[in-house]
Amino acid sequence: MEVMSNCREKGEKEEVLGGEDEILKKRISSHPSYGQLVEAHLGCLKVGAMVKFDRNHIRDQIKQQENNSSSLGMASSSTTRSELDHFMEAYCLALRKLKEAMEEPQQTSMAFINDMHSQLQELMMTSTGHPVVSAEPATSTTTATASSSSGHDQ
Repeated sequence: MEVMSNCREKGEKEEVLGGEDEILKKRISSHPSYGQLVEAHLGCLKVGAMVKFDRNHIRDQIKQQENNSSSLGMASSSTTRSELDHFMEAYCLALRKLKEAMEEPQQTSMAFINDMHSQLQELMMTSTGHPVVSAEPATSTTTATASSSSGHDQ
């Protein structure tokens, strides 16, 4: 009996917590800063995945959620709203800083790759100033020609 009572109490607590989670989700999605939060989150995802996102589709979803939540007439205490304001502001700031931190090494890597590409192009230039279009390395052709011509001289 005691086990069943504990299980029932646990289930009731989960229902209460689940209901609180839903209320919190609705408050967050109805918050005026929600759009900024989503944009900051997507900015991080774009840097990390380097994938193009359909911004118009995402903005439409945000507007739809804002309309849905405003039609629900979410009312909350000023202290809860104030705490939520601080949370949303801090979370947006953290996401922006994360995006910057992710972009920096990526930009450094791209600069290095571009520099190496330029140096390789300079190395591949022939004496006439045209890039070598052959797939073979220039040194093996030059070495083979030099060794065959030196063999004819003897």
